[in-house]
Amino acid sequence: MDKEQKYEAASDEMKKAGNEYNEKEYKYTAFISYRHVEPDQSIAKQVHQMIETFKAPKEFYQNGKRPAFRVFRDREELAARDLSTSIREALETSRYLIVICSKRTPLSEWCRKEIEIFKSLHGQERIIPVLIEGEPNEAFPVSLKGKESNNEEAAYEILAADLRPVKVLKADFKGYAYLQDNDRQSLKELTKESLSILKTEKYRIMAALLGCAFGDLKQRDKERKNRRILGISILSGTVFLIFGIFMANAYQKAELARKEAVQSNANILMKTSKEFLKEGDYLKGVLVAKEANGMLREDMKYYDSLKAEEEFILNSSIYHSGASTLTTISTKNNLTYMAVSDDEKYVAYGLENNDTAVASVQNGEVLEVFTGHTQQVKLVDFSKDNRYLASSSFDNTCIIYDLEKGEEKVKLEIEGVPMLTRFSEDGSKLFYAVNANNVLVFYTYDTTNWQKQGEFAISEPLKTVDISKDGSEILVVLCSNTEEQITIRNMADGKIVKVIPRINGKDPSQGEYEKPYIYAKYSSDGENLLLLTYSELIKFSLQNNKEVFKKEIMINDLGDLNLIMESDDGKNIILKANPRISVLDGKSGEISDEIYFPNIKMKYFTYNNKTNTIVGFGENGNYSIWRDKTIIESNLNYGGGVPTEFVFLKDGSKILANAHESQTIKIIELKSRVLSENVTARIMANSNDSSHMLLYDGNDLAVSDDDGRTVKKITVDEPSIYALLAASKLCQISNNGRYYAVMFKDYMSDVPHKTLKLYDLSNNKKKKIYINNTASLVYFSDDSKHIFVMDSAEGLSIYDVENLKQVKRYSEIKGDVLNMKLSNDSKILAVNMLSGTAFLYNLETNKQIDEISGEIINVENSGGEITAKGVKKNSIFKWNSNSGLITWDMDDECRQTPQSFDDVHFYNENADIVMIIRNNDIDRKCYVVDFSTGKLKFVLNVALRRYNANGHISPDGKLITIDKDYCEKSGKDSDHWSYEMMTSIYNVLSEGEVSKEVDGILAGRTLSQEEKVRIGITAK
Repeated sequence: MDKEQKYEAASDEMKKAGNEYNEKEYKYTAFISYRHVEPDQSIAKQVHQMIETFKAPKEFYQNGKRPAFRVFRDREELAARDLSTSIREALETSRYLIVICSKRTPLSEWCRKEIEIFKSLHGQERIIPVLIEGEPNEAFPVSLKGKESNNEEAAYEILAADLRPVKVLKADFKGYAYLQDNDRQSLKELTKESLSILKTEKYRIMAALLGCAFGDLKQRDKERKNRRILGISILSGTVFLIFGIFMANAYQKAELARKEAVQSNANILMKTSKEFLKEGDYLKGVLVAKEANGMLREDMKYYDSLKAEEEFILNSSIYHSGASTLTTISTKNNLTYMAVSDDEKYVAYGLENNDTAVASVQNGEVLEVFTGHTQQVKLVDFSKDNRYLASSSFDNTCIIYDLEKGEEKVKLEIEGVPMLTRFSEDGSKLFYAVNANNVLVFYTYDTTNWQKQGEFAISEPLKTVDISKDGSEILVVLCSNTEEQITIRNMADGKIVKVIPRINGKDPSQGEYEKPYIYAKYSSDGENLLLLTYSELIKFSLQNNKEVFKKEIMINDLGDLNLIMESDDGKNIILKANPRISVLDGKSGEISDEIYFPNIKMKYFTYNNKTNTIVGFGENGNYSIWRDKTIIESNLNYGGGVPTEFVFLKDGSKILANAHESQTIKIIELKSRVLSENVTARIMANSNDSSHMLLYDGNDLAVSDDDGRTVKKITVDEPSIYALLAASKLCQISNNGRYYAVMFKDYMSDVPHKTLKLYDLSNNKKKKIYINNTASLVYFSDDSKHIFVMDSAEGLSIYDVENLKQVKRYSEIKGDVLNMKLSNDSKILAVNMLSGTAFLYNLETNKQIDEISGEIINVENSGGEITAKGVKKNSIFKWNSNSGLITWDMDDECRQTPQSFDDVHFYNENADIVMIIRNNDIDRKCYVVDFSTGKLKFVLNVALRRYNANGHISPDGKLITIDKDYCEKSGKDSDHWSYEMMTSIYNVLSEGEVSKEVDGILAGRTLSQEEKVRIGITAK
């Protein structure tokens, strides 16, 4: 059959199909049956849109009108009346049933019923299965497979379309159910792949709906598109031929205006991104920056500068000295409490006026919003198996949501303000309490049928309650100081099971009285009680009704109910007794540590026993971190609001902090992603080439040749002179690490002059000479053979390290010197003065080469061409003996903290970066700047105040080291406290490494449409 005959035959078949299709009208072309899980519902939605927008061949037209395809999908067409009636009516009036088949489809009772009803009405031949996961024999419901349920070939015969990506077809694919709980990013990617496959497979689905051949339909659609393209091309060609000359200029202007607008919008978004960074919401900052960067093209005028801003924002999300806020979840509800699922993947909270939301603990993305309440939600709780979420509102209802199905399970009508909502440990019960007219009413519900199991009321005011591990009893603490102030009651009926005995005390007149309890809770093992009076902590055994221990300790923050925490194994008890936190032995009650957070005026705390970490939060929200006897982070910025509720994840990696006043939940990450390690010492000096560091730990000096990671102590006569000096320019280490030089005044000697002492560390020998001047700094030559000593009055002297004899003197080179830099051939000397001016000298000719405003941080001499690089206030300069001086500005962010005379600067040629440490008394920071552009790469906070911070850049530019803090080490009491100098080593990541880390913290998160509208990325 030739081509023309084939076309005519196909046309006849198409006419026949069109006639048959139009013989009978249906309300719906198709009914789509699917599970409301991902990716099933996304694919169902796309199939819905595809059918309703499909353009059928002309053979299906009636009276010249194109057929209108209409699809029923329960979330689109359901009315408010009875659900099952609506479903049946839709099935009766649907031409075909499309079933989205995955491994979870056979588990759906709803899908099974829909298939059975449709089969009874229209027969199986009108059912169109669309396979998205698994094989037909495991993804098709039994009602779809029918009698051939075990025949795989028969199942494939009825398959209409296959939307399975290649990865889903592999034997090691874990399934969409697993991805939904553990890897949402992969789930999104595979969903996109399936939707891409649908672009081709749609012809199979439409061919089944229209009753025609797949190949014919696809060819017809292709011909239609080609005709359309041809028509548009002819029309466009004519238009452009006539108006081309006039439009060219207009296009160029429009394109230029478009680029300007895009860059302007990108710049605005970059500023918005930085505002998020200031608030501590680094994830939103990154997402907004990525949106801004997505608009840019390389041919745009400001592409490079905007790209550099994006790099800074990405770096800012990664480069933290330690702990930092990761992102902010907006609750828009100042009364809600939060709950974290047992697997710690999800956090639930009340959202806005009447909703309940579930967000990801990993990245803060809102995953689900549940409706059903009419007033604000106050309390939420997950069942231990993460199957249910209980949500209690001021509307006198508690709604139980089925998390697997994403729908309401049951609504409990309970009058009163919710005060307690909690699932039992085994998940069999829901405990609920309300305040109804100042009476606290407790309820117990059976979670198998949601029927009430128990109810009791307490009319007296309460301080606290705590439910036993097995859920059978409740510990009640009354406000009144009566014999029954603390009782254990039956959870079902409220009957008193046990009365906890009172504690006797003496008033100021030595009269006896019974001390009131202020707090009580069950111990971690449930076998003891932890009881608090205003002056004692008591551990009380429930087995023998005796005190395990009693520890006298004053409690003066009586308004705070978060006073005691305990390790899971009961070994440690953490007690807040302002202004300190005490760590007590869980068996004896003896205090092992007392922790003070002096810089934050601590108000709240939280504890993680696995990492032995305590985090204290101050009155302004700022927080400090104690771990293993040391305050490792001090006065960190929380970013707005004062949190009052905390969840410390079991592995110690994150804290979720809820601040009611700011209506936000913040996710705090406890570990830096760039911190390599901490060193218990301060940086005294670096060799010229940064190959060696000189460190001091408070007792001894040490030398490191691997950027501080390991050290070798050196024996010197005068280490104590460095104890807490603000800074030191009078000690130095040579490039080869062999020599250590120090300049000091020996007050034990009768000699009135300063002493220059040189230690040969290779043979433990030392030499010294007395210098009759007021030496201000020492410096080694790059070859380690000479020592340069600068004196403000006598000038520069050079000594031989072999015998400490003076080999040369430059009396003209003198003054109040800040520091010196020497070219690697020791011929060119840069002298930076305290006045802010730098001088270049040729030491061979003993002549001044030039005077430059600023501080020179690097000088080179190559073939007689001299190059000096430096910093002047907030600008960078480069001076060349041939081309002269050029300067350019650093980013404005470098101006955020004041400059001081004690600032230090380091330059690394391999990475072409400048490290600037601002040692002011207000807000110390370390800025790392790209030298060639002046663009800020990242910023690190410096908590240190006791002395000036010093720094170091590794020779390859891949590590930076900064004096971090002067830390307090806790002990049993103030007599056992000590102090520790701490320096931190950070990795300098490549652009690719930063991108990988950013992807890790984003974990697939994107901005929602609502967020884009609120930020101004898109319009409503």
